[in-house]
Amino acid sequence: MDWIRRIRGRGVLTRFAVISALLTVAVGLVLSQVLSAAITERARQQAEWTATVTVRLGVQPQLSRYDLTHGFDPARLADVESAVESASADLGDGGPEMAGLDPVRLKIMNTAGTIVYSDDHSLIGRQSDSDDLAAALGGDVVSGFAHSSTEEGSGDADRRLLEVYVPVHFADAAAPEGAMELYLPYAPVAAAIAEDVRTLILTLVISLAAFWAAMFRFMTGVAGRMRRQTRDLQSSVDRNRHQATHDALTGLANRVQLRDRLQQAVAASATTGDLVAVLLIDLDRFKEINESLGHTYGDKLLRQIGPRLRSILREEDLVARLGGDEFAVLLPVVDGLAEASAVAERLRDALHRPFDVDGISLDVEVSVGIAVAPMHGTDAEELLRGADVAMYVAKEVKAGAVVFEPHDHITAPSRLNVLGDLRRALDAEDELLLHYQPKFTLDGARIEGLEALLRWRHPERGLVPPAEFISVAEGTGIILRLTERVLSLALSQPRRWLTDGHAVPVAVNLSTRCLLDPELPDLVATLLTRYGVPARLLRLEVTESAVMGDAARCLDVLQRLRDLGVRLSIDDFGTGYSSMAYLRQLPVDELKIDRSFVMGMTETRQDAVLVRTAIDLGHNLGLTVVAEGVEDAEQASRLRELRCDQAQGFHFARPMPSEDVTALLDRVEILPAPTTRVPTVR
Repeated sequence: MDWIRRIRGRGVLTRFAVISALLTVAVGLVLSQVLSAAITERARQQAEWTATVTVRLGVQPQLSRYDLTHGFDPARLADVESAVESASADLGDGGPEMAGLDPVRLKIMNTAGTIVYSDDHSLIGRQSDSDDLAAALGGDVVSGFAHSSTEEGSGDADRRLLEVYVPVHFADAAAPEGAMELYLPYAPVAAAIAEDVRTLILTLVISLAAFWAAMFRFMTGVAGRMRRQTRDLQSSVDRNRHQATHDALTGLANRVQLRDRLQQAVAASATTGDLVAVLLIDLDRFKEINESLGHTYGDKLLRQIGPRLRSILREEDLVARLGGDEFAVLLPVVDGLAEASAVAERLRDALHRPFDVDGISLDVEVSVGIAVAPMHGTDAEELLRGADVAMYVAKEVKAGAVVFEPHDHITAPSRLNVLGDLRRALDAEDELLLHYQPKFTLDGARIEGLEALLRWRHPERGLVPPAEFISVAEGTGIILRLTERVLSLALSQPRRWLTDGHAVPVAVNLSTRCLLDPELPDLVATLLTRYGVPARLLRLEVTESAVMGDAARCLDVLQRLRDLGVRLSIDDFGTGYSSMAYLRQLPVDELKIDRSFVMGMTETRQDAVLVRTAIDLGHNLGLTVVAEGVEDAEQASRLRELRCDQAQGFHFARPMPSEDVTALLDRVEILPAPTTRVPTVR
């Protein structure tokens, strides 16, 4: 069985070649045996038939009932001898196959079993004891093989003979009245059989060899295609595996691989007692490089960070990029806090050396947060949280590298805790969600659109109010990731409503940082295409103060968004300090009056005047005017008198989850989204 095991270890093609060859040989052997047996039987039957016909035609006409009953007198015996010789000659002239069939012996017996004729005259008159005689007297031709010329054993015993019993049947008789026993040499039959078998085997060998060769050639092609497909599949699997665990821009490990390796290191440390350190590194003022030189330079700089860090570290240490300008270093084994801090300082020194990016020398400063297991945590998430908090402490106090202290997590400014948790929420799938507040016409009969409001379902703190994390996120680059998540959520849900037949616009608020990001229009275009939502069903809301902070750059981003077909709104109007000149140039089609004025319009004359002025101003500029914060019927009535277009507030509907909005859309008419017609910036 060793050869079977050796074959199993070979390639598919080799296994096919061996197995198919064995099967082909086996089929050939079976076919040759079956066909050889058929050839042998056919040759025997042909010899039997030829001998029977020859004897019946040549000898039987010389016989009479009297001869069978009383025997032959000498004269009649001479006639029979002559007939036998003539029959033997005719049998020999029957063709090449019969050329050697010279009868060895002939006997004629009557119904009593008495031999009335034999070419061996000494047997005449004897009684035959052949077992086949009865069958012949019954009318059957019987044949078989014998090794002697007589049943008594005389003659050449090593010659194989064909023994044939032929009934003697007269035309006017109902049953045979005797039988003839004929012995023929089998050698000519065997020679004919051997020749036919040789031809058969040669034909089988050639045919099966050709069949095997054709199948082998076919399988060679199939095996080649399979090898190519296997290589391509393996290459695809390797690419997917690499993409799943590596950062696309830098080729470094990503957050998934870092978390996995960190968890392995922590598990190993529980057995060995070694300490594990994780360092979170954030590039300070990296955004200034992107804004002043462009994202191409920023990307090229980020690609140089990994090699610079690796030059300081050991082979077993891991460098990862977590996104944006954040990197992490995993030290699977450290002697303690002192060594971890020393490595952090060496990394900071390495990164402080100038980077050459296309001939431009760039200086980079970093903040590093350090957490060490098991003293700062016993799982990957806990350690990353600690390092995250420590990094933000380092950025806050400009300390360079800071080791996590448990009291930092408790007494550090709340923004540090919020940012750390918010980063992890962005990596989760179910913590961030949207509620939607409808905008109604003042009669409450029709819905113009929905405003998407972000909600955060914290796994420990429950529902976190937006006021606790939106302003914190706006102070860092995390607001860009947060905005991308909100846009994705806000477009995926309208896609489902659109499929159900509800073409309802959805509004998303933009922060100042988003308006200053030149890549925002490209991101919006990509998401609109991804979710298959018409641009007219997306509204982006910006505040006056956000636009006025850097009006020139914001106007460019807004105009590019408007060119996509996206509708734009000025949110919280009245709280900023926009000038008429800029307000006239903004490519917007909606103005939303801040809730603080709407809620006070029924109580103070000043608020009522501001609301009326805002409505008139918006209408004179060709804008739709929406009142926010409408809480009661009196406010709604006053707004109708002032010809306000739409309203939003608890009087009409509170913010609600998407499933409640779906039920509302099924029973309330949706106002068709108007086509934007505001002049572009000159």
